[in-house]
Amino acid sequence: MAVFGYKATDAYGKIVEGAIDAAGERIALERLRESNLFPIRIWPAVASEKGAASPVRGKARAARKDLLPFLHGFKTLLAAGMPMDRALEILSELFRAAAMGSVAAFLLREVRGGCSLSDAMRKAPGAPFGRFLVQMAQAGQSTGRLEEALDQAYRYMDRDREFKASVMSALLYPAILLCASIISVVILVVFVVPRFAGMFSSSGVLLPLPTRILLSLSGFLREHILLIAAALVALFLFARSALARPEVRKAWDRNKMKWPLAGGTLTAMETSRVLHSLSSLLSGGVPILPALVIAREVSTNMAIRDGLEVAHQRIQGGTAIAKALGENTPFPLMALQMIAVGEETGRLEAMLASVANACEDDARRGLSRFLTLLEPIVILFMGLLVGFIVFSIFLAVFRLSEAPL
Repeated sequence: MAVFGYKATDAYGKIVEGAIDAAGERIALERLRESNLFPIRIWPAVASEKGAASPVRGKARAARKDLLPFLHGFKTLLAAGMPMDRALEILSELFRAAAMGSVAAFLLREVRGGCSLSDAMRKAPGAPFGRFLVQMAQAGQSTGRLEEALDQAYRYMDRDREFKASVMSALLYPAILLCASIISVVILVVFVVPRFAGMFSSSGVLLPLPTRILLSLSGFLREHILLIAAALVALFLFARSALARPEVRKAWDRNKMKWPLAGGTLTAMETSRVLHSLSSLLSGGVPILPALVIAREVSTNMAIRDGLEVAHQRIQGGTAIAKALGENTPFPLMALQMIAVGEETGRLEAMLASVANACEDDARRGLSRFLTLLEPIVILFMGLLVGFIVFSIFLAVFRLSEAPL
């Protein structure tokens, strides 16, 4: 008998951890299910203590890159009526040159060996399947709606990827503009201005105040540029270390949702992600309490994650979903009212999807407004800096031309 550690949720969605004796991992999973536990992760306890090697990060990233095409092909083949093992066999050939090819071959071996699809996905090399997808597959198998559950998971993951890509592309131009402007100003101050400094100092003429400020700033940067760079790196590392502390990260995440201009957009983005995942999980057959536990991990905001944990406990105690979310999360009032309507009418999954779409639209509009203001602000600020440099140099040149020979 071997000892396996496990992390699971019970029928009420509460996370439990412990150890179990079993002849193998598959038997351990079966025993956990017989005890009405939904396994999240299971591992050999001895190997864990010795520090088993983790998957290679490069392979894991490569597998996740091909995950959506793989999932799309898989759910399409299943929807066409093809047996699961045959579908996996086709996918292993189709993705043979990619990282997902070996993953598909692993799933095929496990499924043909009697393992369930969700268990095989949980143990797949490189861990390309996240907890959300594994739970969706498990729920689909238990309800007999695997194709529908995989389709729901694919739609959610594709929408999430598309939204992230749109945000990154929208932020790309302002980021490039800001970096290029900062580099231009640093080059002017550190390398161009000093060429005029020698000429100005040899003239013996009292320079205008703006020119003296510019020359002092240029000299300071030239003499201490390495110290400034080290200070910036140290500041970055300090901030990174501070944000790694749960209490600091929670306060940071809570406060950034109150920022002017950007706070509402950040709140709408997080609300959309959580509600989209919750809607997909419920539509895939996952019960509400385990679905809340999984949806909580979708959010990157610690304040929302903690609020969802408290809301989960309140719902477990009999509180209505909308009321529990409203008391513990910063979700918009409109979203909470629509969730309450979904509870009353018995159409919670559809209402969650509708609210998530509305929040996503609000986030897109808010991001567009923010960028519309950000771009001219960056251009104006950097223009004023460059204008000050040019004005200071020309002011000194005019003063020199007026000096008696």
